[in-house]
Amino acid sequence: MKFCEVNNLMKNKKNQIRVSFIGNNAENVTGSLSLITTQTKKILIECGLVQGNKTLLADYRANSAKFDFKPKDIDLVIIGHSHIDHIGKLPKLYKDGCTAPIIVPKGNYDIMNILLSDSAHIAGKDAETLSKKAGKVIEPVFRQEDVDICLQYIQEYDFDEKHVCDDEFTFRFVGSGHIINAAQIEMWITSGTNTKKILYTSDLGSDLPKHFASKFKAVDKANLVIGEATYADNSRCATIKTRKTDIEKIKSVVNEVCICNKSKVLIPVFALDRCQNILTILYELFKDNKDCPKIVIDSPMACKITKLFAELINEDEKELYSQVLSWDKLNFSEDYETSKMYQGLNEPLILLSCGGMLTAGRSVIWVRNLLPNPMNCILFVGYSATNSLASKIKLSKRKTIAIEGKSVLSKASIVDLKSFSSHLQHDGLLEYYSNINADKIALVHSNFNEKLGFAEELQKEVSKKNKTSRVVCVNRSTEIVI
Repeated sequence: MKFCEVNNLMKNKKNQIRVSFIGNNAENVTGSLSLITTQTKKILIECGLVQGNKTLLADYRANSAKFDFKPKDIDLVIIGHSHIDHIGKLPKLYKDGCTAPIIVPKGNYDIMNILLSDSAHIAGKDAETLSKKAGKVIEPVFRQEDVDICLQYIQEYDFDEKHVCDDEFTFRFVGSGHIINAAQIEMWITSGTNTKKILYTSDLGSDLPKHFASKFKAVDKANLVIGEATYADNSRCATIKTRKTDIEKIKSVVNEVCICNKSKVLIPVFALDRCQNILTILYELFKDNKDCPKIVIDSPMACKITKLFAELINEDEKELYSQVLSWDKLNFSEDYETSKMYQGLNEPLILLSCGGMLTAGRSVIWVRNLLPNPMNCILFVGYSATNSLASKIKLSKRKTIAIEGKSVLSKASIVDLKSFSSHLQHDGLLEYYSNINADKIALVHSNFNEKLGFAEELQKEVSKKNKTSRVVCVNRSTEIVI
């Protein structure tokens, strides 16, 4: 090989842009984390908590483990939206020495403040539980002071505008349709003489009707697409008809359990987005029904976010949401004494309580109290990780369920609705990704086996449309060079 050829090869290698899939979301649903490395920069795309392992200890080990890079070497962190599996590990990142700016879509700072502070509280409680079991002191993954430091680095940017950070990094947030102020991230990255465009979808929203979410906008081209595939399995195909049926089921359950039988319905929800959407649906269904029972949001975090939404939502939904918040059936339960009062009430209630997968929060207390009574109902409206308590309750045919180490009778009726996911489902993912003009489409944020099947299906769809995109089913060791 001639000297000039060697020199050009070395020059080209320096100009390379490397994308490393180092987070749990490379092979599973939670723990979003990817790293872009150029000649001069290290850019971290999201930094989320791992959730839903078989045990609390397994989650702790996953989240307290050292990063696969030196946090102090990160030049920039960019975030698509504020769900905790996308932002929840940021305080640990800054605890471990990161000092990079955190770039987020406008309207996310206050949400992140609430969610990260709640995560710090949970991390402390988890550490106490693990310490008692281990007989030694186990430090939390992070504390509130780490959250406070991390928040100082957040910078909000408007949607739909190209923001030039420097000669090597330009980005734009475009609506993902997932939740409020959630974005896909378009990034133009330069390394030496090499400039490429990366589209990171973060989480994409369902194409079914939804309140309060950012409006989805399709992106038509990128050199590399890093695309979520949470609901890529072909069994995920909820339709408008499914949604209408599910809304009728909510109405029927409340009428039968609460109004006729004077019992309780627990709806485990995620504090961000799902709580506010289900609350609004309940309002639309029962606003004129005098027999509708009290609706209680029993979660400090969900109460805060529900009130915050009034400041964040678009103008066209402000009037509706104002009516929801002023509804005389709505009650907020922020402190535990109030929660205990509602737990002791012998009257019908509709309970919106966190967390949605029953991994923590007051929903666990409620399900433990309500599950033994056949007159009550647990109404699920969201995704449940495979090993979560919610998943076990949905799938179990046993007479008892183990909750926090104790056997609880399982007699309450269980209803599992499928159309309220905030994720774009199989058909929508297939259509969107196959329409993008891309060199490579890297699939993340999914059960690995389901992702394998979808990758094959997507590759065929791409070929049908006479495109040449290569679909990559990534794992933790995958590195893509562009």
